[in-house]
Amino acid sequence: MKVLVNLLIILAPAIVFAAGAEHGDGHHAIEIPKVTIYQAINIIILFAGIVYFTKDSIVSFFGGRKSAYLEAAQKSAFAREQAEREFVDIKNKLANLNSTRQEQLAKAQAHANDLKNQIIDEANSVSKRIKDEAELTAKLETQRAQKELRTQLLADSVDAARIVLTKDIGAADQQKLQNEFINHIEVSR
Repeated sequence: MKVLVNLLIILAPAIVFAAGAEHGDGHHAIEIPKVTIYQAINIIILFAGIVYFTKDSIVSFFGGRKSAYLEAAQKSAFAREQAEREFVDIKNKLANLNSTRQEQLAKAQAHANDLKNQIIDEANSVSKRIKDEAELTAKLETQRAQKELRTQLLADSVDAARIVLTKDIGAADQQKLQNEFINHIEVSR
C-alpha cells in the first residue's frame, strides 16, 4: 500500500504535465512520454531494491528504537512513581511536623524550664554552701579573735596588777599579807 502511494506521488507530476499537453486533431489522448515511463520503472526498481535489501535492517533499527523508547518510558514511569511516592512522603512529614509543631514547642519550652529550674536550684545550693562556709569562717575567726583578746587582756591585767602591787604596796601592807599567808598555812595544817 505504501509503495502504491509513493508511486502515485512520484508519477502525479508527469500525469498532470501530460494532461496539460496539447495535441492535434481534437484528440485528447493522454500519452506519457517513454522517458518518463522508463524513469518511473527505474525508480520503482530502485525503491523495490532498497526495500528488499534494507527491510530487515530498517525493521531491526526501528524495532531497537521502539524497545529503547519503551524501556526509557518504563524508566520514566518508574522514576515518576518514585518521585510521586517521595513527594507524598515529604508532604506527610511536613503535615506531621505542622500538626506536632505546638507539641514540639511545648516540649522544648518545658525542657528549657526544667533546665532553668535545675540551674537555679544548683545556684541556690552553691550560694547556700558559700554562705554557710562564710558564716562558719566568720564564727571561727570571731572566736579566735575573742580568745586572743582574752589572752591579751589577762596578760595586760597581770602586768598591770604586778606594777600596781610592786609600786603601791608599802612595808606595812606587805607585813600584813605575809602574816595572813602564814596564818592561813598554819590553819590548813
